[in-house]
Amino acid sequence: MQVKRVICANKEYMMKRTYRSQLDFQSAIKVSATLGFGSGFLPGLIFLFGGMQSGEPVQGALGFIIAPFFSALGGIATAAIGFPFYYWYANKIAGQRISGKFAEVTPEPKE
Repeated sequence: MQVKRVICANKEYMMKRTYRSQLDFQSAIKVSATLGFGSGFLPGLIFLFGGMQSGEPVQGALGFIIAPFFSALGGIATAAIGFPFYYWYANKIAGQRISGKFAEVTPEPKE
């Protein structure tokens, strides 16, 4: 396996690796909300173009702005409902296998 070093935005070195992990509830909610927000842009574009075609550009623009937020709420609801199954399954298989760029986050000292 070849390890590739990359530099992230804050100039810390990160390594591309593969790990087994299990998200806690808060992290699962954050990931799901972020993915939901991003996936809401496609329906938002459909609302925007539909509004323009029907002669209601304000409604289309409103749909484009609101759709990602409602999609993020849907992602949060899905994560909250599905988390017990995810937790059980991840425990059964000893964590899910994930790969990507990772950097250890150390807690900042309290002053």
